[in-house]
Amino acid sequence: MGTAGYARPMTAAALASTSRQTPIERVRTLEELGPRRVTGTPLEKEAQALLGRELEGLGYQLDWRAFRWTQSLYANLMVHFGLAALATGIGLTAPFVGAAIHALVAVSYALESNRRALLIRSLFPSITSQNLLATRPAKGTRRKRIVLIAHADAAYTGVLFHPSILKVATAQPPPGLGFFKKQLGMATTTVAVMAVLEALAGAGVWSAPTWLRGVITIPATLTFLLNLDVVLRNRVVPGAGDNLSGCTGSVELAYRLDGKLPDDVELVIVISGAEEAGTGGALRLAEQMMKTKEWTPADTIVLGLDTLSNGTLRVLEEGEFWRLPIAPSLLDAVKAENEARPDLLPVTTYVIPTGASDALPFRVRGFTTVTLTCIDPVIGAPRHYHWPTDTWRNLDAGELERSIEFAERLILRLSRS
Repeated sequence: MGTAGYARPMTAAALASTSRQTPIERVRTLEELGPRRVTGTPLEKEAQALLGRELEGLGYQLDWRAFRWTQSLYANLMVHFGLAALATGIGLTAPFVGAAIHALVAVSYALESNRRALLIRSLFPSITSQNLLATRPAKGTRRKRIVLIAHADAAYTGVLFHPSILKVATAQPPPGLGFFKKQLGMATTTVAVMAVLEALAGAGVWSAPTWLRGVITIPATLTFLLNLDVVLRNRVVPGAGDNLSGCTGSVELAYRLDGKLPDDVELVIVISGAEEAGTGGALRLAEQMMKTKEWTPADTIVLGLDTLSNGTLRVLEEGEFWRLPIAPSLLDAVKAENEARPDLLPVTTYVIPTGASDALPFRVRGFTTVTLTCIDPVIGAPRHYHWPTDTWRNLDAGELERSIEFAERLILRLSRS
């Protein structure tokens, strides 16, 4: 798919950006394209195209790949857990019906959370988005492929993302209760428990008291209400940190890695779509690559670049239900880079409490993956995360530079191993 006909005419700032800018300048140019850069919009594609032109000028080969996806992750969560809360009421008079709905919700979200399949979500209307793949081919026989992936779309906001709420949601639970930090995992588990209780009631084995049913339904109800708030607000953040910082970092790395990578290493930069709608672009790309065998887990490493400022650089351990450990080879590479620069803060592991990065769909399909993200230790998320203040003016330029510099060193180490 070519770039002809995308979005709208280039602005003067966008035209200027075809020459090299600083990372912050590039973020500003992208942010100023427009305020609603969400999945499937012309602005999402315009941001991708702007980055693509700069990469093409560096000799990268561009490949556009369209896909279909639903636009709102939060509408999806609202429907899943709204159905679960409704099913608790239905189960009072029709326990088998309540059990069936609860079981459907639990199975549906468990499969979706692990990027294995879509059930309820497959019934939603879909729109067209796209991934942009920019490739620097290996010079000669390819030994290894390194994929950098960063998303161009921006997020919706709501009470759920107020810094005080984030601080509570990401706080470390008491010893032995670590699962409570996996909020959506806990909510889905309680939905599955309700399915069992209602099946027992329908079979005449045991009928749980109403108060217990209400308590067990609290996580699903809260999840429904918080996501309903996001849907009703329908407000989009600028997304400078999350994730124009990763996009600008990818382009900056293309400049810095030029002439440094071994000749037998292929570098691919993916500017993905629909990440904020539930890693849709990465999932469709991973499915496609597995089907066509264009990329294989044996020769491909996927490095996510997502929010490279407004916190301390960490590597993410994925998993909404249970932890999916990072490959030892990647942890060893990160450790080696920490030891190589003892004057800098070490990059350590951060366990995701909820959500996922673009690396997850590749991780569950056997690829070696890791994502770099900045986390503010006070709130357990990047500063300004999914909040209207996530603008280019609020990016920490020093943290962005340190993140890009670490990513460069890590990529070079991985390319030579």
